[in-house]
Amino acid sequence: MLLVAVALVMGSCSKEKDEPIPAPKFEWTTDIATDMPVFVVPDTKVEIGYAAEYVQSVTTGSLPNGWNVKVNEGTQKIEISATADAETKATLEVTITGNDGKPLSQHVELYCLNTFDDPAGVFVLNEGNMTTENGSLTWISPEGYVLDDAYKTVNGSELGNVAQDMAIYDGQIYIISQNGNKNPNGTTFENDGMLVIADAHTLKRTAAFTNDDLQGLDWPTHIAVLDAQHLYIRDNAGIYRFDPTTKTLTFITGSDGAPKSRFVTMGGKAYTFKSGYSSKLLEISTESDAVTSISFPYSIPCMINRVLGIQGADDGRMWVMTSTSTTVGSGQTAIGKFNLSDRSMIQRRIGVEPGVGSSGEAFAAYGNNLYYADGVTVYCLPFDESEDLKADSGLEAEQWMVDLSALDKNAGLRYNGLGVHPTSGRVYINTIKSYALFGQNQIWGFDFATSTKAPAVKYENYTNFPAGFYFPAGRQ
Repeated sequence: MLLVAVALVMGSCSKEKDEPIPAPKFEWTTDIATDMPVFVVPDTKVEIGYAAEYVQSVTTGSLPNGWNVKVNEGTQKIEISATADAETKATLEVTITGNDGKPLSQHVELYCLNTFDDPAGVFVLNEGNMTTENGSLTWISPEGYVLDDAYKTVNGSELGNVAQDMAIYDGQIYIISQNGNKNPNGTTFENDGMLVIADAHTLKRTAAFTNDDLQGLDWPTHIAVLDAQHLYIRDNAGIYRFDPTTKTLTFITGSDGAPKSRFVTMGGKAYTFKSGYSSKLLEISTESDAVTSISFPYSIPCMINRVLGIQGADDGRMWVMTSTSTTVGSGQTAIGKFNLSDRSMIQRRIGVEPGVGSSGEAFAAYGNNLYYADGVTVYCLPFDESEDLKADSGLEAEQWMVDLSALDKNAGLRYNGLGVHPTSGRVYINTIKSYALFGQNQIWGFDFATSTKAPAVKYENYTNFPAGFYFPAGRQ
């Protein structure tokens, strides 16, 4: 990111009593990025410092409704604020008038952080470092601006240590962290706890629950929300229902051993799975504190002895990635489209077994295009539902999309799953240079229909062990 340190020099050839008029000097003492606006939290004052000499005045132009600006020439600061209903974007014109009376102007772009639920936006949840720091939430605005820690910027406090998953439901964002305010080594952290609830529009915290509030959970990793009283949290034991109003945890019968994988919520129900020789879906509803087991069909080309992940399909069916082997890296890998009503499944084989990572995201779906990765190499399977096709036809249809390491030598490892924006179809991938050099990282965004050779967007050095991508326009 380039930083502006602008010096405006207005020369003058005129003389008074043979003494030249000193050229005015002006520069920002606050770093202002050339490719990013100045972010302003509603009802919070932002100060931009400057240094000026040999000037008559520093003035500003008018701003749109909801914006306020004041120049304090005594302290050499420009104070900016905006209301919650202000226009999101504004341009501040600063005019410096030298002693010769000649004005020169420059512009500063402003951005009011008064909305985070625009369907075009993107969230990246970051785990943070287990031993030293809290989780964070990176936000990519519809314009492509990146706010490094949106939650902290808005609230002044931080998420729990090792943030793992988040869900968006009915205007609220729910974020679960593995350690909350204390890690397994006994180190305590100053943060908002294990479970944080925030307003999806403003990102302002509306509720927070500490480790004591959720006592009994053992390394929670994933969360699903069916209504305000039915939050489902997966931990090492299984799945618990949490009621925020009573702060009660209830174990969901039959959920023991639920995998470290994101839930799918659709049709007012939450789904996860169990792997093994009798792999099955687990369905959870508000009607009972017990799972309903849904078996996969036996008469399918590729036996299901291990489930790698599930995703909801646009037509109400379920995408299921599976392996014929219980051993990682062996057997045949397939993607199936499973009908929850009649228990039928159409399968297509793929040539690689994608790495799942700690987020439990093996693949991402956009329409009938399935995206997955082997290391930093990304593939796509355009899924053909024709009943007369064999499962092996997927091998012929599988498309190699891009090797990220060929585009950037610092893209050494993919960290956790990839995501697809539900409205634009843009495919997002997180990479890091290495576990030791995780500070060198990349957020990639590809519009593969346009190009497989270059990303549509690329943001560097913003993430901190990213748990995954989340979209305001995603399936709730």
